[in-house]
Amino acid sequence: MAISSGRYLRPGAVAGGLATLAVGVLLAGCGSSSAASSTNTTAATTTEAPTTTEAPTTTAAPQNVSLQLQTESASGSKEGYPRFVPADITIHQGSPVILTITSVDDGPAPLPASLATYETIQGGTETVDGSPVTSVPNANISHTFSVPDLGVNVLIPPVPKGAKTTTVTFTFTPSKTGTFTWHCFAPCGDGSDGMGGAMATMGQMEGNITVS
Repeated sequence: MAISSGRYLRPGAVAGGLATLAVGVLLAGCGSSSAASSTNTTAATTTEAPTTTEAPTTTAAPQNVSLQLQTESASGSKEGYPRFVPADITIHQGSPVILTITSVDDGPAPLPASLATYETIQGGTETVDGSPVTSVPNANISHTFSVPDLGVNVLIPPVPKGAKTTTVTFTFTPSKTGTFTWHCFAPCGDGSDGMGGAMATMGQMEGNITVS
């Protein structure tokens, strides 16, 4: 399951000095004269402290990643249902990621007690159909997009009655590089516990997120 700034110093120094100035004065009187006297004055030399210019701070542009959460009928798959498309994505370390998940699934799949840790939004901020949310009740969870090794957990509610889709946006910034596996932890597959079939199949409800 996978994004810097530059600084420069521009020192400048100014040396200032005054040239030596010689002044001669001639005094004349009746029957007498006085030799000119000269005075040499040397100005002190001063050096200004270097100035430092900093480049403006730049912020990396967000990375936009779109996923489709399809059902078997929507994807045409005979291998199982549902599935995230694409299953493998690549993002970049240190740059914000805006993950947009569009779901067509209108059925809830509450998490079992053994996976209660994934009942909370983790690792970023989330909106559902444009409204910020800080939690989704377990009874209203349809799917999760969970990357345990990145500390990311996205909660996806069912499509509301009368609507065709629900859209979840999740914003986070990956802090390390590597390839990590994402999972859906809502029991929406085969078997008595709903964790078989598509749930355990790479490319459907599991995949890779590569952070470069």
